[in-house]
Amino acid sequence: MIKKQSKVILVRVNICNKLLFADVIQRIFPGYDLPEINGLTIDSRSVEQGDIFVALKGNKFDGHQFISQAETSGASLAFIENPIETSLSTMQVQSTKKLLYTLAREYRNQLSYPFIGITGSNGKTTTKDLLCHVLSAKMNVMHTEGNYNSTTGAPLSLLAFDTNADIGVVEIGASKPGEIETICKVVQPNMGLITNIGEAHLAQFGSKNEIAKTKSAIFSCLPSSGTAFVNLDDPFISIMNVSCPRIEYSLNKTANYQGVWTEETKRLQINDAIVDLSSYPKSMSINSLAVYSVATELGCNIASITSRLQSFQLPEGRGEMIQVNNFTIINDSYNANLDSARIGIKNLVNISCSGRKITVIGDMLELGDKEEDHHQQ
Repeated sequence: MIKKQSKVILVRVNICNKLLFADVIQRIFPGYDLPEINGLTIDSRSVEQGDIFVALKGNKFDGHQFISQAETSGASLAFIENPIETSLSTMQVQSTKKLLYTLAREYRNQLSYPFIGITGSNGKTTTKDLLCHVLSAKMNVMHTEGNYNSTTGAPLSLLAFDTNADIGVVEIGASKPGEIETICKVVQPNMGLITNIGEAHLAQFGSKNEIAKTKSAIFSCLPSSGTAFVNLDDPFISIMNVSCPRIEYSLNKTANYQGVWTEETKRLQINDAIVDLSSYPKSMSINSLAVYSVATELGCNIASITSRLQSFQLPEGRGEMIQVNNFTIINDSYNANLDSARIGIKNLVNISCSGRKITVIGDMLELGDKEEDHHQQ
């Protein structure tokens, strides 16, 4: 079993509906004649012909330094904060980061289908992918790719959503306080789900209480007509204030969707349905229960839900099992913190094996002064 921290950042997206995007530009900049566009990017190295380049500024970078590279690569327009000498067509705004949010929010406003936002310390990408797999049997689903869940990745992802869909599924992440609320103001989810509260990014948050406070924003941002899917098994999530209808699920308590896990058969009973999870680690039981709850509330057929839960392929690096001759490698390398490491080790312990079991654990980053203690635990 391999555990390692990794992170991927979305820097470019193909604009799906160019007419809709042009309309958004007209709303923000009335009378502006938008050139022919292809995609939008925040990294000059990823510019393709006809792209819009947004020159973001951060503590350690300034996109304005790469305007010439963007022009050479074929950009048709650049949004900038500071005047710059270039033959590339430019539009100056007060904040390029705020402009990105405005573009994504206005684009989102033109999409009439409901959105569900998924966050949590662990399991949010797997839960998001699992939900999309289940819903796509009966629905046209728009969703964020991979783990593009940051304050830039999530808004950028929306520009790849088409108008012709039944639902949007957006993964929402946070590496410091306040980021969930920032993303939710752009995404405007109608439904929200928090997988769990763990100790990822503890160095930036300081405590699990602060992590829970930030994650709870996905519930507080929901409209009164929305739906909050509440994991009763998590002590932080179960007591969060929700001002809209709530749907509860649990493996241990009475809930709208009550799950019972049987270790001997690797089966999960949810109310009256049975889901065979023998091909997955035990941690998939709570993810499956969450997805079952959402899909059922959205009107999906129970037989279709259970079938799709059982046919799901785990994403790379999230507990997938690889057979090499007589050796089984569990690739759980996507992320490393105390909770995910514990889950991974428990999964390893529960697997039958005639030989040795070896665990390879990499650095647990972003845990601050608790990193060594968490390794010891």
